[in-house]
Amino acid sequence: MEPFQQQASLPPDLEIKKVSFYWSGGSVNNIRQGARDDYDYAAFDYEPNTETANSFTVIALKTKSPTVPTTHLSLASGIQLERVGEWVVAYELGRDIRPEQIEHFIDDVLKLLEYAKSFPQSV
Repeated sequence: MEPFQQQASLPPDLEIKKVSFYWSGGSVNNIRQGARDDYDYAAFDYEPNTETANSFTVIALKTKSPTVPTTHLSLASGIQLERVGEWVVAYELGRDIRPEQIEHFIDDVLKLLEYAKSFPQSV
C-alpha cells in the first residue's frame, strides 16, 4: 500500500451525490487518497448531519469490474457495496474507521470484489 495523501476534495469523477446514503445536508471530511493493489482509492468520513445517524467511513475503489459488486457474501459481511460510475463505494453505516484500520478494510472490500467477479452478471 502506498502512503495515503490527505486531500482537500474527492476525485472529480467520484460522483458522491449518486450514492444511496448521500443527503444534501451531509458533509465529507478527512479525505485521503492512495493506491492499493493497482486500485486507486479514496477514503473519507461522511457526516449525515442528522439527529438519528452517526458518521461513518467510506472507501471508494476505482475499478470497472465487477459491474454488480453486491453478493450474498457482501450482504452477510455487513459491508454495503455500490457501483457509481467507475467506482465501487464500500461502507458500513455507523462504522467510523480509524486511519490505521483503512488498509484492513480495503483488503476486505477487495476480497469481496474478487468473489463478485466470479458471477456471470458481474463481468
